[in-house]
Amino acid sequence: MALRLVTIATFSQPTEAHILKGRLESEGIPCYLGDEHIVGAHPFYSVAVGGVKLQVEEQHAEEARELVNRIQSGRGHLDADEDIELAPPMQQHEPAMLCPICDSDHVREENYSKTVFSFSYLLLGFPLPFFNRKFKCYDCGYTWKQKK
Repeated sequence: MALRLVTIATFSQPTEAHILKGRLESEGIPCYLGDEHIVGAHPFYSVAVGGVKLQVEEQHAEEARELVNRIQSGRGHLDADEDIELAPPMQQHEPAMLCPICDSDHVREENYSKTVFSFSYLLLGFPLPFFNRKFKCYDCGYTWKQKK
């Protein structure tokens, strides 16, 4: 007996189809993608071949359609009663640099002198990166060098 596949959704991009395929497979529904390689190799053929087809076995078609409709309508997230193990919060290894004037943490390190970099690029055709460890606060505009 031959396996009968039913197309439950079509996509213009293979990546969209792969995302939904992964979600269906995580729910235990075996599925297949049709014409994904044609559309991947020649994206302009997508309309001609009818897009990438997400196909499931006939006995899983109703369950898969329901899940696809739920996901595409934005209701495909996990239910509240499902247990979710969250990753531990990331630890900062070094403290954030604070502006000495306004105590803001909206600070960025500038590794090179923009003036020397720009002039060397204009005169020589390539930049000479004279490294200079300076910090600039984007809230008050203060610029300072780091003291060791």
